[in-house]
Amino acid sequence: MRNGAGVAGVERRTVAEEVYRALKRDIITLSHRPGASLTEGELGALYGSSRVPVREACGRLQQEGLLTSLPYKGYFVNQISLKDIGDCFDLRLVLEIHSLELAAQRATDEDLRQLEMLAATEYTYHDWESYADFLDRNLDFHIQLAALSRNERLLAMLLDLLGGMQRFFFLGLDLGDFAAEMRSEHEELVALLRRDAVGEAVACLRRQIQSSRDRILRALVNDRINLPLE
Repeated sequence: MRNGAGVAGVERRTVAEEVYRALKRDIITLSHRPGASLTEGELGALYGSSRVPVREACGRLQQEGLLTSLPYKGYFVNQISLKDIGDCFDLRLVLEIHSLELAAQRATDEDLRQLEMLAATEYTYHDWESYADFLDRNLDFHIQLAALSRNERLLAMLLDLLGGMQRFFFLGLDLGDFAAEMRSEHEELVALLRRDAVGEAVACLRRQIQSSRDRILRALVNDRINLPLE
């Protein structure tokens, strides 16, 4: 009995992980738009799961700030506001630049070689599935950079922050083909770390973050999605 229960638990966690990943991607790529109402039954039918794995997946997404649960009503996809975007980018500048400064002191040559491999990624313009894959790999790059700080609390904060910002990043990708530019920015950042040019690396990262913010704001101006102003 214990063995059977253990297998069932593992299988449930595996399904919950699959539902979590699929649902998160659909929220990030705006298939489930801000403010959308979702029920466990609807999500189970959509992702081929029973209610328990759906509930577990939704619980994780609530912790990440993507969903809100309302008793007897189900879940709502959290709204995106201009203030939220501004607040997140302000915090990102502080945390990620500090993690970069620590990484410059603590990263090994092998660490930078691995980071360089993650930098070599692009997306296909007008291909939304490609955008989603790119966002995953782009997140990997920035999280690995944060990990080189060797500060676990800082890493956890950036993982939570950048994961929650994925919806914002998606908004800016369809404005133009920035794939080669973004890859070049990442590769430049690694090259500066290799040269121990910390000040230049900080300036490079600051430009990247500001460019990302500006693309998102241009997407809003171009009516990619209507957001509240507060």
